Amino acid sequence: MPMTRKKLTKAVVMALPAPSEGFADYFDVGLRGFHVRVFASGKRSYRLKYTAGGRQRVATIGEHGPSWTTEQARTEAEDLRMVADRGRDPIAERMAAAHAAAEKERRTITVEQLVEKWLAEGRAANPSKRESSWSTDARKLRRHIVPLIGPISVQVLTKGDIESAQARIVAGDTKLDEKTKPRGRAIVRGGRGAARGAVMSLSACLSWAVDQEIIASNPAIRVRKEKPRRRERFLSEQEAGRFLDTLTAMEREKKLNSCFADMLRVLLLTGARKSEIQALHWSEVDLARLNIVLPRERSKTGEKVIPINAATAAILTKRKSRKDFVFPSPFDAKRPAEGLQKAWERVRVRAKLTGVRIHDLRHSFASFAVASGASLPLIAKALGHTQTSMTERYAHLGDDPVRTLSERVSKRLVGLRRQRKV
Repeated sequence: MPMTRKKLTKAVVMALPAPSEGFADYFDVGLRGFHVRVFASGKRSYRLKYTAGGRQRVATIGEHGPSWTTEQARTEAEDLRMVADRGRDPIAERMAAAHAAAEKERRTITVEQLVEKWLAEGRAANPSKRESSWSTDARKLRRHIVPLIGPISVQVLTKGDIESAQARIVAGDTKLDEKTKPRGRAIVRGGRGAARGAVMSLSACLSWAVDQEIIASNPAIRVRKEKPRRRERFLSEQEAGRFLDTLTAMEREKKLNSCFADMLRVLLLTGARKSEIQALHWSEVDLARLNIVLPRERSKTGEKVIPINAATAAILTKRKSRKDFVFPSPFDAKRPAEGLQKAWERVRVRAKLTGVRIHDLRHSFASFAVASGASLPLIAKALGHTQTSMTERYAHLGDDPVRTLSERVSKRLVGLRRQRKV
């Protein structure tokens, strides 16, 4: 194919015809080797052909557009040509400069910079990780890790630095309570659970840095993680009855919005997580088959089916509407209701449920299932757990079932003693 030469200007470059397939090169008449390659797709790329060490080479300058105008590409080509005419290889020098810059970044990058780099680029290495999990990692790292060890270079970060940060998080050094928007606050608490979660997120970040060859090893792996205190708390039968009665009374007295009352009822009746019910869409509810079907991005354990029992079906049928959310905000129907935690606190105080959290309603569902004689695999399926070990953590037996078992065993033993006397 004969070489096509033109005085390359913006107007000329934009008017160059695209070939029906492949590409075509158009060389500049003034600057030796400077040309634009036009692809069949219409894309235009500026390049420079030169000779270095007896070999013909081509340096790609960039694609025509906002980043590279014709004049900018010409100026860059002139600089590259000057290097080549002095017997040096501009491509080799460019690669060496990029390597030196990367090495400098590797040596000087701080924990804070690494955190932001991981949050921006790490998704490519872990495409199956849910977006909500990335958001959780971002909160843990930015609110706990960065304030404590953010300025430290990752090259000199030690196990001791991370252990010290973990201890300070446990002590509450990173706790925070600030207003973030007109109707919202950021409340950051310390403690064992927060410390463990923050260090685990940091460890994931550092493991990615190892894969990217930013650091040689992950110092967080050898850190002994804090173990949060396990809370053996769920509702007894009396407390569950009092809780449901309180919802009805407060709703009747107009002291509790029916949206929040129904949401709390559904949480207890299904054992679902708060996030799964609070943002529940009608498109996820199948009243005909009596199932709630959550896509993988809406559930902690991937795609999940929550059975709808009769009591829950009655609540959902009563709430049926054309709105997107089952529990919409009274201020904006296109958003889920907010303020469940405040509503829960009012209910909890009136029902005298000392030390009970919203998540303990899920614990309670599991404990009642255990007390009813259900097997752990069956409970695991109802809760959406992928492993029965997770169910054992949630469905631990409490005072009422244990007391019932103790009474049953003692009566049998006493009966055996009486039989021997006879």
